[in-house]
Amino acid sequence: MMLRRLIACTTLAARLLSAPAGLCAAPLSGTLFVVDPGHGTRTVDGRPLNLGAVGRHGIAESLVTLAVGEDLARLLRQAGAHVVLTRSYTKPWRTGRLVRLDNRARAALANRLHATAFVALHADASRNRKAHGTSVFWLRSNSVRLAAAMRAHLRALDLGESQFRRRNLAVTSEARVPAVLIELGFISNPFQERLLATPAFQQRAALVLYAALADVYARS
Repeated sequence: MMLRRLIACTTLAARLLSAPAGLCAAPLSGTLFVVDPGHGTRTVDGRPLNLGAVGRHGIAESLVTLAVGEDLARLLRQAGAHVVLTRSYTKPWRTGRLVRLDNRARAALANRLHATAFVALHADASRNRKAHGTSVFWLRSNSVRLAAAMRAHLRALDLGESQFRRRNLAVTSEARVPAVLIELGFISNPFQERLLATPAFQQRAALVLYAALADVYARS
């Protein structure tokens, strides 16, 4: 059952990601999402500042979040949404001075743009290599509905759930628009690290995140 679901999800994601934008309906027209692929920040002089975790097999969190963010942005745009990426394939590095200020600046961008929602993407890490599962964090009451939708759709990844709770983080506290921080799995878990690195999983992750956003914000 799990294998069939993953194959079906991967096939659908591939079709959506390769479909010409002009052939897609626009259920999310009029929306604006800020998608924040976590980490990937250097100082002005090029020193690492906010690079994120690296798994045992050398997979970097910042590269996983960037790939999922790009896939998610494409799905959202095909549905008619306007999307702003805080990092992209054309600009994979952010420039910052302090980690906390860098994180707050990402959410502050969503505030300035009056975004429909802000979605921060991360991959968790723990000293316990057996730790596994996705997590959803939010803070303000205007984010509860989105957080619940994310939680429901992330179950399709079959990674288990680590945490689902209100949490005062730099991005969730700074954001005034609906905001969630998603942990896509544990990059410190060798099995989940390898999974997170695969384009097939990245596309599946983007698809379930898209489905959650569509559930909440698509025109009826």
